[in-house]
Amino acid sequence: MSAIDRVHEFLACGLSSFPWRIVLSDWQDRTYTIGGDREHWCGQPLQIRFNNERGIHDVLALNGKEVLEDFVRGDLDMSGNLYVLTQIEQYLDLRSARWRVLGALVRNCLSQTISRAKVNVSSHYDIPQAMLRCYLDRTYMSYSCAMFEEPTQLEKDELTQAGAGQGDTFDSLEKGQWRKFKDAVEFIDPSRGDTLLDVGCGYGGQLKVALESGRFGKVIGCTHSHNQTVFGRQLLSEFDASTWELHEADYREDTRVFDHVASTGMVSHVGPRGLVPYVRNIRQRIRTGGRYLHHALMSVHSSRALDTAPGIAFNKKYVWPGFHWFTFGDHVKALEQSGFQVLRAVNLSPHYAKTAAAWYERLLQNEAVIRDLVNQETFRAWQIYLAGCSGAFTSKRSHVYRLYCEAV
Repeated sequence: MSAIDRVHEFLACGLSSFPWRIVLSDWQDRTYTIGGDREHWCGQPLQIRFNNERGIHDVLALNGKEVLEDFVRGDLDMSGNLYVLTQIEQYLDLRSARWRVLGALVRNCLSQTISRAKVNVSSHYDIPQAMLRCYLDRTYMSYSCAMFEEPTQLEKDELTQAGAGQGDTFDSLEKGQWRKFKDAVEFIDPSRGDTLLDVGCGYGGQLKVALESGRFGKVIGCTHSHNQTVFGRQLLSEFDASTWELHEADYREDTRVFDHVASTGMVSHVGPRGLVPYVRNIRQRIRTGGRYLHHALMSVHSSRALDTAPGIAFNKKYVWPGFHWFTFGDHVKALEQSGFQVLRAVNLSPHYAKTAAAWYERLLQNEAVIRDLVNQETFRAWQIYLAGCSGAFTSKRSHVYRLYCEAV
């Protein structure tokens, strides 16, 4: 029996109930399929090609911690429906002791592999700006969840079609990002002349849409990224300079009190002990009665340590060092204890699944350009990251919420 025959028999047993098609092949073009025929919007099976015996041996030896490294290194290739990678653990048959061992390895493979990887990516913002421009929206360069008209309707052509924003006649990524920023303005409902602080303002999209409303006296943004500061100032240059500020600085260095505050995704960077201090600092920057929009990625409640979850471990050590997610309950408790009343909460997980899918499809669409900017290892790491994010939010293994709050 050949090596690929053994892999097929092995995975066909362990993934007998896996609903989506997986195509396995080797360097001699021997091919097998496993899984079912459930439709997936991607329209393709997950294709795994073993380029040498190393990847095959890692699977057969239950050496799950090496499988991701095999892909990054090129010992195996993956293409097609990478969105279902995050579903594999859920469908593993763990009834036998052997599969329990494999399950444990799968849960830890992303974490263990990363520590030995040689991909030169230390954070979201270390990759070239030109690469970000290839997959983020063209208008705002927003690096957080968009709000779509039809979040569960995913079509490749629409995901990759570049829009302009508010006036788009289709459900574009650009319009979804505009809708998110507009939603914040509508919630805050400012009196004319009010001030707005945007903590972790990214490339300035929220500030731009706030100024376009004509209702704020001044908007202020803070970011730690030099590239974001430069781009954001260009984005805001069309407005009167007296109506906006964008600083490459820590928001805590500004001791002013503002009428309202928005924070979209910033809390993911505060660390495992930083949620309560972060929210307390926000409360010190906002007047009583002011409105605070708290938009955050969140983990599901689990008895498993957060960092042992495959996606979390991969993101931390391969793509997004230093980030940490808290549960929905953690966020609400921190907000209430720090002087905020949560008026409303909205789960945007389907919206983030579509956002990440749009990023991933645009990444693939611009693969030739991106490969001139980064090496294969970096490109493949981001393939796994973006497709994995979309899959995790689709399967409800991760969440993103907008909490609409008032300072009391």
